[in-house]
Amino acid sequence: MNNVIRFQFTKGEEVRYLSHLDLLRTMERAGRRAGLPIAFSQGFTARPLMSFSFPLPVGVLSEAEYADFTFAAELGPEEFVQRYNEHLPPGLQIVYAARLPEKTESLQSWINAASWRISLPGTSPEQVEERWRQLQAVDSFVVNRETKKGSREVDIRPFVYDIFQVESYQGGTVFSCRCGLGTESNLRMEELGELLGFSHLEATVTRTGQFKKVGNSYFPPLGNRG
Repeated sequence: MNNVIRFQFTKGEEVRYLSHLDLLRTMERAGRRAGLPIAFSQGFTARPLMSFSFPLPVGVLSEAEYADFTFAAELGPEEFVQRYNEHLPPGLQIVYAARLPEKTESLQSWINAASWRISLPGTSPEQVEERWRQLQAVDSFVVNRETKKGSREVDIRPFVYDIFQVESYQGGTVFSCRCGLGTESNLRMEELGELLGFSHLEATVTRTGQFKKVGNSYFPPLGNRG
């Protein structure tokens, strides 16, 4: 039997500004406190066998983060959720877990798209919809992206797949969108702001899903949950 459990968890207001590295440390400590039988790698510097989906930008909330834990002893998904949630800090909560079949693709191999919910103060739905219409009429939108190897030009227009559910909300606008995520078509939050004409620092951003995009279909990492 495969002893890998994949789970979906949320990241709320209480841990909104936790970095990805601090998140990994927090999850590892909670696993130790819960007495989870997490397996360790071989070698001189053994590490717990825990892998996560693509890092969430600092300050961004999430309803759909994912991780895979490998266990040294059998542990059922329901027991895992109950024990782990008892030791996670406020703002982190496991919402669903399942045992993985053998030879399941890793999260970072599977995921190539994400959905986001963005709340913009002082912006009307008409402004967002007009900006989206303008973007749909162009084939490219080139930005300068800073990387470890220096600055390079990247066409980010193909990385925005759709925008939907544009509504008024508390004196501003809230809308949802699906964009590229991962190594091949990753769209950064500041770049999405450039595309749609808003400051990502003034917006409230929530990741609502992560998927494998195949054509016009989106498949989450845990069956029909996402």
